[in-house]
Amino acid sequence: MENAVLSVRGRLACLWLSQVARVLADNCLRMFVVLEVARAGQQQHAAAWHQVTPFFILPFVLLAPVNGSLSNALPKRWVLVGSSAFCLGVTVLFGLGVGTPADPWLWCAAVGLVAVGAAVYSPTRYALLPAAAQDGRLPLSRVNGLIEMGGAGAVVLGLVLGLYFHDWSWPMAAEQLGWRSGSAPWAEALGGTGLPVAVALAAGLNLVAVLAALPVHFRSDVRRAEPAGRAVAGFFRDCARVLGDREARASVLGLACFLGLVTVGSGAVFTSTGGLRTDADRAGLVTSMVVVGIGVALGSFLSGLQAHLRRALGQVPFGVVGLLLALGWALLSTDLTWPCLMLGVMGGLVTVPLRANYQAIVPADARGNAMAVMNTIYYGLTSSLAGVMFGLTRSGILGVRGQLIVLAGLAAVGAAVAWRVLFRESYEQVLEVVLWPIYRIRGHGPGLERFPIRGPVLVVANHSSWFDPAFLGKVLPRRFTAMMTSAFYDLPVLRWMAQRVYRAIRVEASAYRREAPELRLAIAALDRGDCLVVFPEGAMRKRADQPLRRFGQGVWHILRERPTTPVVVCWIEGAWGSYFSYANGPPTQNKRLDWWRAIDVALNEPQVLDPALLADQRATRAHLMQLCLDARRHLGLEPLPESSSVEPVMAAEEREGT
Repeated sequence: MENAVLSVRGRLACLWLSQVARVLADNCLRMFVVLEVARAGQQQHAAAWHQVTPFFILPFVLLAPVNGSLSNALPKRWVLVGSSAFCLGVTVLFGLGVGTPADPWLWCAAVGLVAVGAAVYSPTRYALLPAAAQDGRLPLSRVNGLIEMGGAGAVVLGLVLGLYFHDWSWPMAAEQLGWRSGSAPWAEALGGTGLPVAVALAAGLNLVAVLAALPVHFRSDVRRAEPAGRAVAGFFRDCARVLGDREARASVLGLACFLGLVTVGSGAVFTSTGGLRTDADRAGLVTSMVVVGIGVALGSFLSGLQAHLRRALGQVPFGVVGLLLALGWALLSTDLTWPCLMLGVMGGLVTVPLRANYQAIVPADARGNAMAVMNTIYYGLTSSLAGVMFGLTRSGILGVRGQLIVLAGLAAVGAAVAWRVLFRESYEQVLEVVLWPIYRIRGHGPGLERFPIRGPVLVVANHSSWFDPAFLGKVLPRRFTAMMTSAFYDLPVLRWMAQRVYRAIRVEASAYRREAPELRLAIAALDRGDCLVVFPEGAMRKRADQPLRRFGQGVWHILRERPTTPVVVCWIEGAWGSYFSYANGPPTQNKRLDWWRAIDVALNEPQVLDPALLADQRATRAHLMQLCLDARRHLGLEPLPESSSVEPVMAAEEREGT
């Protein structure tokens, strides 16, 4: 098994190398063409970036049905190889046939043709990542962090290469590299073709991409082989499936808006350095690009450290605020080094969680189309924004500073929306950092990999400390709704958090009641497709010799009303004896503060209970209690004494009337 894991990671490394080479090639050519356009004169200088951008991104929008269909229906390895080979052929043939045309619009056309291959390659690359993560037993957020580190760094390095080699001829290259006449005949042969050095470099990188993609395949990848006509129609069906899902729609729109701002903002920041003028010193522009690349790599690395897909979204509001501050800093500063670093860090911090969350949500058989939808929305938005900026700058209405002001205003709106939508995830992200030196929380068992990402699910667990919901929140891969006793719910600060942030369900702290409105609210949560967390004991553990109290009837009432709901039964180990448990006295009394305390959460795989079992409320409760105790085996724990088993506990508490 270990060898298989290493093999998967080797193929993931090949995918990383292939996409780095492709992105390097695309952006090397892109910057070369931007500089060709900027040569047209002073009026073209400020608008050069925005003029070239639509040529690069329109194929992603216009050809999306074909792009997604190819990725869905064909072996993804050969889609990567074929699209890279297409880009290689276009680059070589166009460069050999056209040379360096006086009209920069011809080079813009070359960028558009290369973008056709890139538009096929890009969704296929991203559609492979969930399968790579599953086969390699890696968190999807970390796989995305690795890919984004390489891809975003390659964007910047490719732009730098295009900038640096733009004016190089082959005699100049030979002189700079110390080649003597006859020592590099292949270079002399290339020089005779008239192929610009930057274009030849892009072609070589495309060849690397072709070779690196050859071994890329993953066992868990899902294909949906269809005839061509049906496959294109399937793209539009998958569009409806993806965009009809609220969470997928929010992820892709948030990603598109943020990347659009970063892309257009980068163009404005780079232009403000003056480096697009071919007769100016370009050192400032090169420095800015390198710093952005370092920032993106750092931001992607930091974002990938958070393995929890849902909680990683808490980085998004901080990242959008950081983007706003970076744009403001660029407006006020003459030295753009630190604003560019901040721009890059925020880009990585936001892109990784949004993209990973989107990949995890979309159906496995529609990933190719879903990634094409993602690119369509992102590039369509970016193209529109770049077009508006191009028109405003070309007409003289906006200069570089005006562009930054407009983008900063859009970032401020985005920050307000992000904080409103993802405040809970941001709060939990901060809380996790605070709790990190106190608790080492780990998940175990088959329920981790098989936990339902979508739709209703009921989570049942034992209850030994105040922080049990936080422990579950660390391992459950999605947002959940918890039932909270009024003793905590009604506290001043917790009440606001429970109502406005966590949407918790209030349970009246009373032993005898005629009505239980919380059960109707719990059933309504399942009807909405929520994940509902229930502690059926009704109270925290208070005795060392009683690890599990008898489950109440509430959980049975919920399941009786919604019998097809999957149930995941958990055991939380390590909470008893903690600072917030009843061990040796009430919570926070007669105990030391916790520090680096091990908390292990075991999850049984989801199951739908047998209707015959649900017909008997006592049998249902006993069955769930036994599943809870059985989950301990995933932690390697010894069986509990016979006196702690289900039947003695239920019989004893029934005799006591509890």
